[in-house]
Amino acid sequence: MPTHQSPAQKKTVQRVMHEFKHGELKTAAGKRKVKNPKQAIAIALHEAGASKYESPKENTKNLRRTKEKERRGETGQDAAEGRGRRTAKASSAKSGSSTKRSATAKRATSAKRTTGTRRSTTAAARSSGTARSSTAKKTSTAQRASSGTKRAASTKRATTTKRAASTARSSSTKQTSAAKRASSGAKRRSAANGKTRAELYKEATRRNIAGRSKMSKEQLERAVQR
Repeated sequence: MPTHQSPAQKKTVQRVMHEFKHGELKTAAGKRKVKNPKQAIAIALHEAGASKYESPKENTKNLRRTKEKERRGETGQDAAEGRGRRTAKASSAKSGSSTKRSATAKRATSAKRTTGTRRSTTAAARSSGTARSSTAKKTSTAQRASSGTKRAASTKRATTTKRAASTARSSSTKQTSAAKRASSGAKRRSAANGKTRAELYKEATRRNIAGRSKMSKEQLERAVQR
């Protein structure tokens, strides 16, 4: 190990040896812990840029890379003490996931409430629409029944009026025909009265009454008056 080291190199060597002492030092691949003290010293010199087996340029590059890693908090000591960026990222990821979960749960709850409200509103609207349709059906049925009753009553009245009118007409026609017959019979009687048998016979001949030659005056009068 070189005797001349800068304070930064000394600090890096102390950190690496502290990790080895507490079982926090791992190989470059990070798969297994370092248990050999010589290997731990070699790793410390390599990370501190103080290895005699590497060129000054490579040592400077290694020291710069180590300091950047220490600033990012990616060392084994930082990971063990919970001060590294990985631990912060993990904790922030956990808090973010928990926040996301709570937000998702809140959204799901609000969505469920909104869905329940919509369903209740839809059910109320459907029930009110059903009540309205049933009321409208009842009203239309009542109107149809009343209109049918009115139509039936008006039809009955019209039929009764027609029948009465036809009855009155037929009775007046019968009366008129009877009066005409009576007047014609009276005319015939008045015409037959005061006629001789010869005149009655001529009238019977004109009417072509059968058996007129054997009829008496009274029979001719009756035949003519028919």
